[in-house]
Amino acid sequence: MSTYDKFTYEFFQQTLDCAPNEQSVRATLRHGNVARYRVRTIRSGNVTEVEAYPIFKDYREVRAARSKITQEVQANLNDRNAKKHFVRLVNTNFVKDDWHVTLTYNNEQKLPDEVEALNHIQNYFRRVKDYCKKNELQNPKYLYVIEFADGDGWRKRIHHHIMLSGFVPRDVVRDKWKFGRVSCAELEPENGSLEGLARYITKQFNRTKQSKRWQSSRNLKKPTVTTSDNKLSKRQIEVLASDVENHAGALFTKLYPNLVLNEPPIVKRSDWVAGACIYAKLHKSDVRQIFPTMPKGILNLVMGINLTTTARLKSLELLGT
Repeated sequence: MSTYDKFTYEFFQQTLDCAPNEQSVRATLRHGNVARYRVRTIRSGNVTEVEAYPIFKDYREVRAARSKITQEVQANLNDRNAKKHFVRLVNTNFVKDDWHVTLTYNNEQKLPDEVEALNHIQNYFRRVKDYCKKNELQNPKYLYVIEFADGDGWRKRIHHHIMLSGFVPRDVVRDKWKFGRVSCAELEPENGSLEGLARYITKQFNRTKQSKRWQSSRNLKKPTVTTSDNKLSKRQIEVLASDVENHAGALFTKLYPNLVLNEPPIVKRSDWVAGACIYAKLHKSDVRQIFPTMPKGILNLVMGINLTTTARLKSLELLGT
């Protein structure tokens, strides 16, 4: 049977933006035109994201949906994807012992423009890397955003947000900045994720005012992305969509052993195309660190208890047990 598989998770999100109303929530799955579901798994350090979306039997619905996508919808999607990519890079490359650094300028100093600020931060990292080289340390990883704060205050108050390898000594982090105050604190992941901080420092991402939103060292690792067309069946999607809070925990525990759901997955349906898209976020459990001698079988059982007993019993149908 021929299928149309050029459809993506991002495109499904666009169809939701075309009609962001209650009808999208109540829309039926209309699985008659869905051949199967594709599952994309993105692993970024301790965080695993799951994106599931339908593959269609023909192109008709997709063609109709494309006609509804406006430039504004596309621009909003591009903006979300840029922030999502940034968050994933952060989670892939930085952990608890690394640094969150904020570099500011003295009040009495003339504030730099965008070009000068970029030159300042690049020279700062040259000095940091020179120190690491002279002291036989590895090349540090870093990622930074130049923020122009105060609402619409473009060029009113500039500061630099940085994530930096933790092996660079704190006094070096401070001493290599020549223009003002330095704040240097250890990163504090929540559920293994630095998403909260990453989204905070990207709050001023703007398509029209910043040509380059952020910069990084060249030695950053990329998230690992895999796809599968047989990880979730249409029946499993139907059961999830009917009661995601009661069924998701048991299903994702089986699909992703040793990972724990942060919160119930998001299930969305579109007015324009059949099927549903599902987004779930999981993180590595620290149970192994708490109980290092626990047998693996018992450990997996403990890690799988993220639902009430009633909810797990309701999930038997989904697991096929």
